[in-house]
Amino acid sequence: MQIISEGPIRITKATVDAAWRRRKPATRLILRDHECRGLALIVNPTTMTWSYSYRPRGNDPATCSRWPNRAVTLGNPATHSHEDARTEANRIKGQAAAGADPAMEKKARAAEEQRKRGATLGRLLEEYGRALPKRPKMRGTGAPSPDYIAEELAQTRMAVKEMKAENTPVTDLTEANIRALLAGAVGQTTARKRFGPLSRFLDWCQDLGHIQVNPCTLLARSRRPKTPQARSHYLAPAQLATLWHAAERLREPVWRDLVRFLIAVPCRRGEATRLDWSHLDLTAAEWRQPDHMTKNGDPHRLHLHPLALDVLNNRGKGSRSGLVFPAPRSGEEIDTFTRIKAAMAAAIQPEDGPAPTEWTWHDMRRSFASALGEAGIPEMVADAVLNHRQAATRGGVLGVYQRSSRWPEQMRAMELWGRLLSAAINGETGNVVPLPRSA
Repeated sequence: MQIISEGPIRITKATVDAAWRRRKPATRLILRDHECRGLALIVNPTTMTWSYSYRPRGNDPATCSRWPNRAVTLGNPATHSHEDARTEANRIKGQAAAGADPAMEKKARAAEEQRKRGATLGRLLEEYGRALPKRPKMRGTGAPSPDYIAEELAQTRMAVKEMKAENTPVTDLTEANIRALLAGAVGQTTARKRFGPLSRFLDWCQDLGHIQVNPCTLLARSRRPKTPQARSHYLAPAQLATLWHAAERLREPVWRDLVRFLIAVPCRRGEATRLDWSHLDLTAAEWRQPDHMTKNGDPHRLHLHPLALDVLNNRGKGSRSGLVFPAPRSGEEIDTFTRIKAAMAAAIQPEDGPAPTEWTWHDMRRSFASALGEAGIPEMVADAVLNHRQAATRGGVLGVYQRSSRWPEQMRAMELWGRLLSAAINGETGNVVPLPRSA
């Protein structure tokens, strides 16, 4: 490109108009202003811009030479008249004389704005989704489970969506946005589900340097969602018997068998839905859970009493491969527990017995521990059956040195649980003799 430099001349509106008419292909015309040294009108084949050049004050400490000239683009004749361009140039001249470097500051601001546009919550969430599986668990050891990752990302995305902040730079997210999110949540449970994952996501953003402070931590503790008190509700054997009878009326046989298995075996519902025939030894009456299937990552063994074996043998009349309780349509793991519970509530009849109220699937594990505690089973044995790695009975030094599974006592506990349930189901609760504490 050919460059033609003219001046200094006094630039006026007529000068600007004439310069525009003189533009040529592959030619750059530079008109230097006489009244403001350093100000120039640059005319390209298709554009015109105002530019101001200056030399920063002081010397480069590395070379001891004067700093090279800097150039700042001020705008164009459509945004700045020749008088406006001179005013802006003189302002920058004053800043440079005071020791500032306006060109570098402008470049830094532009780079920061570009970084902010690239670090929106939506974009960072995509990166977070790739990083989360590699982050260590907050409790325990190892990597987080796929279910945890999916729930964490889903709740974080919902929080960002409800704040309408997908395209908002993370640096622009404030405490006010978090307060508005919690105020708009329906109930404390929803607020807590949104707040926790969002805060952990913003902690990750802080760790990577995208923000200086997690805005969730700026919220007063009194304004944060409250942690619910631990549930203490459990079902008596007679109430479990009511659910057992009601399960017979469920429209899907696999739902019936799954509900009865959860009553008979104090496992977590996710463990039951992932139960594979290869995990079972019905001859030895054992369920061997692999480590990837349990909540604490420890392999676990459960003794199966006759009531549980009846449920499994009923399931095994057909094929004994794959999932024991496959979803009726897809054949995948069952995830419709809300629908099953609603169907159970509709299926309960007065003749079934005392109907439980406000129950959850996890209540069945508490029911096991409570009933066996009443029957004299030591808490440590119940904890071992429930696969609690660390509980009140295994804390401190005992939790470190006592690694025995107490399998014979677990077997006796499960047998007693089966007898308690069978008696309740058959209306014979008075015929079960509890084990002595020495058991």
